[in-house]
Amino acid sequence: MSDLQDLRGLPELGVGLVYWPEHDGLLDLVDVVEVEPQVFWFPARATGAPYRLDVRAFERLARIPKPKLVHGVGHPVGGTVADERHLRPFAESIALLQAPWASEHLSFNRAGSDDLGFLLPPVQSEEGIALAVANIRKMRERLPVPFAFETGVSYLRPVPGELPDGTFFAAVARGAGCGILLDLHNLWANERNGRQRVLDVVSELPLERVIEVHLAGGQEYAGYWVDAHSGPIAPEVMEYARQVIPRLPNLKAVIYEVMPDSAPAAEETRDQLRELRELWESRGSAAPLPPAPADWERALATALQSREAVADPGIAVLRELIASVRAGKVADTLPLTTRLLLLTLGGAAVDELFAGFWNAAPSEPMATDEARRFAAHVADLPLEVPYLREVMAFELAAQRAVLTGRAQAVSFGVDPGPVLASLREGRLPAAQPPGMYEVAVSPPA
Repeated sequence: MSDLQDLRGLPELGVGLVYWPEHDGLLDLVDVVEVEPQVFWFPARATGAPYRLDVRAFERLARIPKPKLVHGVGHPVGGTVADERHLRPFAESIALLQAPWASEHLSFNRAGSDDLGFLLPPVQSEEGIALAVANIRKMRERLPVPFAFETGVSYLRPVPGELPDGTFFAAVARGAGCGILLDLHNLWANERNGRQRVLDVVSELPLERVIEVHLAGGQEYAGYWVDAHSGPIAPEVMEYARQVIPRLPNLKAVIYEVMPDSAPAAEETRDQLRELRELWESRGSAAPLPPAPADWERALATALQSREAVADPGIAVLRELIASVRAGKVADTLPLTTRLLLLTLGGAAVDELFAGFWNAAPSEPMATDEARRFAAHVADLPLEVPYLREVMAFELAAQRAVLTGRAQAVSFGVDPGPVLASLREGRLPAAQPPGMYEVAVSPPA
């Protein structure tokens, strides 16, 4: 499902929190809650069986009078081994909460049969891209809604030869045709810990695929900045958000991630949510969403086919180029007809004649079809051009002879020889006495 058109059609949900019961007193300040569904699952009854939903917990969640999002924390899409027990309950969680989209981490948490107990960074290589793309496509087949992966955190130094973070994220999103959950705190932690700068990562992303932003706080640990979801959003992360969110043309939600046992005081949390509201209002202000391809094509075609003035001077250039190409098709296919019109009417009048044809008939890809439609258009006009219909009929017959391989008969009301000879020499034909003539136009030998 999650191609770009699907992502564009998602609802704009606004500012939200990752849900914990302890946050119930803050829900009046948010538009949406994000649920990590594994928190509300039971262990599987048998080895290999799917996990089970705590139905009563999901009923309580469903009663929260806010839209819900589902954000997985146990079935990451970046590794070679996945715990398939998550897939069915993950899809059930989405359906029960009526989430308009779902997300998971671009990470891995298993090696062989071992559960590693942590979300770890995948190798950022072409092979890693192909693996993540395949995993996401497989997950999308099981989900009823569009999907986005979260840009992950890494405490590891870049591996020699690996792709930069932004290049990796961008390639996975484009290859899988999915959305991006841009976690700006993760990117800032990566930058602080020696990886790619936040704005350099963002500059490489297909920003129209960013449908959700996560903001959070963290803490120092053993010389690293870790993604602990603790405390207020770091001022540096807020500053990055002020720079990045206006560049996101398709943003649908901004989510504050904070653990209840390390959340700021209630009033400080409320202040944070008010700041996020201001950020939300700035979304896409520096980068309006480009139109869908079909809408773009229709709008450009309308502008090109109209003769009205437009703001973009390139439209006028394209109109002239298209007119030149179409005129060239007619002139190449009906050279004597074109010459007769120019010699009789003059260049300005012929330009007007062509312009009227462009407005009356769409372009034809084949020159012979363009010429045939032009001849039909001209034949309906009250033009004072001697021998025009006969010359057009002669040249169209020559084209039919080529296409069919059979001779074509054409009638003239005057002797065609002097008329055609004059036009071939670039002269206006002299008046000829009337008569009845028939010419056989043969295909080339």
